Amino acid sequence: MRREQSFYNNISVLLKKLRIFLLLLFLFPGTISCGGSGGDLLAGGGIGGTGNTSVGPITALGSIFVNGVEFQTTGATVTINGVNRDEKELQVGMVVKVEGVVNADGKTGKAERVTFDNNAAGPISSIDLGRGALEIMGQTVLVNAQTTIASLPGANLTLANLAASDMVEISGLADADGNIIATRISLQPILRRFEVSGRINAPTASTFKINGLTVDYGRAMLVKFGHAGIQAGDIVDAKGSLVSPTILLAEVIEKKSSELSENSTLNCEGFIDALYYTNQSISGFTIITQFGLQMVGVDSSTIFADGLLSKAGGRARVEGTIKNGIIQAGKVDLMESFKMKGGAFSGLGGYSNGF
Repeated sequence: MRREQSFYNNISVLLKKLRIFLLLLFLFPGTISCGGSGGDLLAGGGIGGTGNTSVGPITALGSIFVNGVEFQTTGATVTINGVNRDEKELQVGMVVKVEGVVNADGKTGKAERVTFDNNAAGPISSIDLGRGALEIMGQTVLVNAQTTIASLPGANLTLANLAASDMVEISGLADADGNIIATRISLQPILRRFEVSGRINAPTASTFKINGLTVDYGRAMLVKFGHAGIQAGDIVDAKGSLVSPTILLAEVIEKKSSELSENSTLNCEGFIDALYYTNQSISGFTIITQFGLQMVGVDSSTIFADGLLSKAGGRARVEGTIKNGIIQAGKVDLMESFKMKGGAFSGLGGYSNGF
């Protein structure tokens, strides 16, 4: 009898705990969030701040500075090209995704997770010093004054220090034409596997192209593709061995996605791929990130820094909140010359036409 009573008492306690959990979930939905393979984001709060994802290049160390915020990385999970690594391996110019909290001052925060994936890793095919460019596995990499070029010991180099056949790892921002605007180039003593990220074009049953590179995926493992399989326009990461400077025999093809948590805040830098309109007014755009193509919605409350957006192609930084997988932009900072000067920002509807 006592055992039966104990059993019913335990059931009663479990039911009470379940009711409390469901009540908390209803009252505070932002405290529980779901992400993709990148894990859960701290949406809904943290030590002195709010849940945040920040995507952009590291501009300084001593912790890491990304998109104007200094993130403390002590204790953070750091993943570099799919492998857990020490935080000390994070370097200036790496384009990273930082998940964690930003403090109320908007200038400091704490990283819970930092993820880095390169744009390309392989041999340099050619260098054009006059243009400030190099070719690597069919990809054009553009170098400017903000590009960090480093050897493994950390010594800063110039484009003139590099040579064809050098093994390098590239990190940067892809523009709408498929070029990589390099933020970091690092010399590598050896590469066990070659890698290129970019947008698929001209797919067949066993091959596709990423700009000037032909990827043979006939025997590759496909990751994160749905029933539709490989499609033109997908942004992917292809790893494998080189048959020639422009042919990659792929071992793994992974479809890239930003995997953002609902209601989390986002600060994201990248190039604008396409604009969307409602009643002849811009209602949103897509932005290219190293972690996938991300949709952005704008409305009459969106602040455009330094002028209005007039066409695709420029570099931008977006701040906003994730709603139904879309960044609802609070602010868009246009960092390139694709701007419309003068006039008030008004008359924009909600996102639609593909959003």
